[in-house]
Parts: sequence; structure tokens; C-alpha cells
Amino acid sequence: MSHTQNSHPPKLTKTAIITGVSLVLGLFFDYFFYRQVPGINFPLYVSLIVIGLFAISSYSKKQLNKQILWLLLPLTFFSLMVFVHSSELLTFLNVSASLFLLLIIAEVSFKGRVKNFLVSNYIHKIFLPFKFMRPLFLTLRDIFAFRGIRKDKKILSPVIKGIVMAIPVMAIFLLLFSSADLIFQKYLSNLIDINIQPDTISRAILILLATLAFIGAYAYIFRQTEESATPQQNDTPYSVGQIEIAIFFGLINVLFFIFILVQLAYLFGGGNNISAQGFTYSEYARRGFFELIAVAIISFLLLWTTEKYIVKLNKKHTPLFIILSAALIIQVILIMFSAFTRLALYEQAFGFTTLRLYSHAFVILLAFIFLLLLYKILRNLKENTFAFCSFIAIILFLTALNIQGTDAFIARRNIELFAKTGKLDIFYLSRLSDDAIPDTIKLLSLPNEDLRKSFARTLYWRTQNNSASLSKWQSLNLSRLKAAKILKTNMIELEQYKDYQQQNFESAFPVK
Repeated sequence: MSHTQNSHPPKLTKTAIITGVSLVLGLFFDYFFYRQVPGINFPLYVSLIVIGLFAISSYSKKQLNKQILWLLLPLTFFSLMVFVHSSELLTFLNVSASLFLLLIIAEVSFKGRVKNFLVSNYIHKIFLPFKFMRPLFLTLRDIFAFRGIRKDKKILSPVIKGIVMAIPVMAIFLLLFSSADLIFQKYLSNLIDINIQPDTISRAILILLATLAFIGAYAYIFRQTEESATPQQNDTPYSVGQIEIAIFFGLINVLFFIFILVQLAYLFGGGNNISAQGFTYSEYARRGFFELIAVAIISFLLLWTTEKYIVKLNKKHTPLFIILSAALIIQVILIMFSAFTRLALYEQAFGFTTLRLYSHAFVILLAFIFLLLLYKILRNLKENTFAFCSFIAIILFLTALNIQGTDAFIARRNIELFAKTGKLDIFYLSRLSDDAIPDTIKLLSLPNEDLRKSFARTLYWRTQNNSASLSKWQSLNLSRLKAAKILKTNMIELEQYKDYQQQNFESAFPVK
């Protein structure tokens, strides 16, 4: 019996092999594809994926299904065609076909036959990557389990687990924070004496995501036979103890607290403090919005996943988890307020656009969903209750946007800003939808003759180009009817400027 047990590799060791192969593929993914167009890199990378599959299979002493050999023929052909042809559409089709074949190979590596697939089976394969999530979490669980550590080391083991769990997450947050905040980046660079380049963040995240994707894929392939043979082994829930949770969320909370202190001292502390660090207030404030939103989204996924799969034991949360998660959610909301403030400062200088308005609204929605998550954790609510409340929140969010009228709001705010600053992107406003016409038509009374004439000319030709396509009853729309009535009333004035030559105005600024 002992001989049989030793003939198979330990679970953690095989998990380490899957993780190592996935990390190599993640690094090569960055090397082959970051800012590169598809070419020879694609068939080479597909070859590495297949080699990784055979390598893990060989080490695990599991015989792969022979039918994947003939699947490798079309896979090789389509991947090579990415190298042969440069047509964008053809390249897209070849890449899609290759990825689809890889998904089929993942499904039939050990069981099943392609010849027995129904139409629905092929359709389901498109959504196969969603099934990689559970094997990914189980594999990460095995990595953090440290099964080789002696049981008598009751304190050291969970401490090491918590630190190892926190390191990659904190690395991502550090990169995002340093990109979002110039002063935080300066402090971090002085502390560790590393010049963080703008590409570092995106490349690190790209490598991490690719690595996790391959861990999930390979784990899905090689766990199929194990789970089908011994399904009872997965019935026992895995838990992370209070020490690991304290270390993991404690370190993240400390990092967030330090970043918030920088925000309080500089973003909300006035321009003098920022000038002392060698930056202008506008230079400091008008960056970092999307990085901070990424921090919020990652934090939400982290909390939701941990609360769902790891911490919740016997349908109750530990007090330690409630305290740490509540602290993290409060700090994330403060960070989102920082992002909201940065975007508001940007809008004060450059005006509103569709992207900026929706970004602002999304911050409010995300903050509300975080509050719902906090309420769920504090009251120990079921997941379906949280999901339903979030669903209602999204419906109300979209309802509010419709009642507000986004394009009309953008037009009104930019015209108000023009009255204060004298700056107006006349070309952007003229291209807003008909929802904005009742507000933008006021620009015909601008004292600036060049801006007024340029707007009238753009609006005239826009009306002429759209009149034919919108004349049919199928295109009937209340907003367009109202706009058409307003334009008809002002058509004489618009027509006299139809041949006006547009100028480059100092008072107009580009949309950024």
C-alpha cells in the first residue's frame, strides 16, 4: 500500500508543476503579445500551451486521450495561418478557431469523444472558461495550504500562509497606487529605489491574469479524472483560519491606510503641499482615476470571493473577518472618493464628456454596491439577497441616467463652464445626440462670432446628412422630433453659415 501511495506525485507537488508551467506561460504571454500584433508569436505560443499540457500529463503519469492528436492538426494549421496572412478579419477568425480548438482539447483530454458532441455541446464550449474558476480556487487553496509544514507549527504555518496570500495582491495594489498618485509613487520609489515605469503595472497585471487563466485551465483538465473518481474528497469545505485572515486583510488594510494618508495630506490638503513635492496641483490631480477604480473592483472581487469560498464557515462569519472586511470596505469607499475628486478636478479644467460622466456615475454605483456588500457581511445575508439588491440598484442607476438625460446634462454643464472659464469644445458639443439640441442651440447666441458660426455650420450639415435616414416612420423618436422642430425654427440662421470655414480656436480645447 505504501508503494502505491509513493508511486504518485504528491498533490501539492503536482499543483506546483501546474503553477510553474502557468507562470512560464504568463511570462511568455507578456513577451510575445504585449504591444505586438499577431504573427509568428501566435503559433509559437500555442505550441507552448500544448507542450505544457503534455509536460504536466507526463509528470502526473496520466495518459492523454489519443483523439487530441488529430485535433492538433487543425489547431496547428489555424495558428500558423496567423503567421501567413495579415488580413484583420481572417486573423480574427484564425485566432478564434485556435482558441476554440484549445477549449475542446481541454474538455476531451481525458474523457469524452468529439464525435459524440451535439450542437449544444459545441455552443457550451464557448463558455468553458467559466468552469476554470472553481479549479483555480481549489488549486490556489492547495498552494496556500502548505501541507508539508508540520502540524505542530500551529502559529508559523498560518502566518506564512497569510503573508504568501497577501504578497501578490499587495504587489498589484502597490503598482496601481503608484501609477495613480505621483507623490505616493515618489515615496515608494525613494523607499525601494525602483523606477516604476508606466508599462510596469499593465504588464504585471497581464502576466498575473494569464498565469491565473492557465492555472485554472490546466487544473480543470487534470482535476476532472480525480473528482470523477473520488467525488467525496471535495465535499469537505476548506477553510482559512483567523490568523491567515488577520495577516492577509491586515496587510492590505495597512497599505490602503497609508495611501489614504497621502490623499488626505496632498489631494485634499491643498496645492501648497503638492508644490513642495515638485508637482503642480493640476498635474497631481488629473491622473489615476482608472487605476483607483481598478483598485476598487479588485477589492470587491477579493472580498466577495473570500467571503463566499473561504471565510464563511457554518453559515457564520468570524468577528475578525467582519472587522477587517468592514475596515477595508470603508477605506475602498474613501479611495473611490479620491477617484471621484480627481475626475471632478479634471472636468473643471476640460469639461464633461460622455466617458467622464458615465465614469462619475459608475463610481457612485460601485460605492453603493460596496455598502450592500458591507451590509451583507454584517447581517450575514444570503448571496441571493445581495444579488437581488444589486440588481435593483443597477436598474435604479440606469433609470436615473435616463431621467437625467446624459447628453443634455453634458451640454448644460459645459456651457456653464464656458461662462466661467471661456473654454468650450464647440466641435464636441455639436456632435452630441439630439437630446442635447434644446441646450446646445443656445450657442447660436454666443458673443464669440467664430465659435457661433462654426457651431452653426457643423449643425447645419449634420442636419442635412441625417434628414434622409431619419425621415422614415421606423426611425420615429421623440427626442429627434423635438430637435427637428427646434432646428427648423433656426434653419435660416444655420443655412447662412453652411459655407463658413472652420478655424482653430484658442478657446476650444480637445476632448481628453
